[in-house]
Amino acid sequence: MFTILTNANFQIIPIRRIMMVVSLVVILIGVGSIIMHGGLNYGIDFKGGYKFIVQFADHVELEQVRASLIEADLAGGQVSDFGTHNEVLIILEAQGEDFVETDAGGDAVQVLLAETMRTSFPENEVLEISQEKVGPKIGAELRGQAIWAIIYSLLGIVLYITWRFEFKFSIAAIAALVHDVLIVLGIFSLVGKEINLTILGALLTIVGYSLNDTIVVFDRIRENLRARRRSEAYPDVINVSVNQTLSRTIITSFTTLVVVMILLIWGGPVIHDFAFALTVGVLVGTYSSIFIASPVLVEWQAAAQRRKQRKLEARS
Repeated sequence: MFTILTNANFQIIPIRRIMMVVSLVVILIGVGSIIMHGGLNYGIDFKGGYKFIVQFADHVELEQVRASLIEADLAGGQVSDFGTHNEVLIILEAQGEDFVETDAGGDAVQVLLAETMRTSFPENEVLEISQEKVGPKIGAELRGQAIWAIIYSLLGIVLYITWRFEFKFSIAAIAALVHDVLIVLGIFSLVGKEINLTILGALLTIVGYSLNDTIVVFDRIRENLRARRRSEAYPDVINVSVNQTLSRTIITSFTTLVVVMILLIWGGPVIHDFAFALTVGVLVGTYSSIFIASPVLVEWQAAAQRRKQRKLEARS
């Protein structure tokens, strides 16, 4: 397999438009899912709310937990298993602008939840209730800061790649990164997973990983463009460059994917979504380094040549 990759001569650039159409279809499916769901499924980090992990002495049925929440006027939350048979994850949206504290101390919703669980399951002792909470105002601020963090990172990438290569290389890199992020967000919407600060960290990690892959390909493209003969067409040089770096791209992605898959399978529920985002990101990032970034360079060059040709025809 490695010998095939080392001596690869795949016709990647000639099928670039087919692969771009495939990517566009996948992105549109994801965007359609986001629109149908009324936007991204933000976690409490971004919209405010409560996250409780309730540990019981014995196994508990999720439907019974949901029914008890409805009786306590705590409906509308998410209830799911959390790793073991006797732990339940309960996510509730914030009920107002501020969190209400009880006279005895502690959050009113937490106290109500604890009383509800103990009353509804008198024979199944509640051993522990851990809680996280974020106010709606703080959640909105975090969401805004997250958006600006992504924008600033993309601007920094444009400046760095323009300085190191050319402006058209930065456009190709940004196109690949936006492609990766949109597909990951679309898949998260399709499978109903939350977008929280942990996933934001995963997205920025994906951006860095994909960018590193892309820059390795761009380095080889720059070297080959400097050494190319006049008889060599621009798309052919790009295709050769992608093939020359293909073994490095695939092997690096494979070893990274092995580690991420181990986290996904055996890492436990706490980091499951993070590992899932990284798994999708590594796969999509590898794909975009091969089939998106470099082909965008070819399309950009072709468009520049067409503009130059029109100017020459206009002068003549």
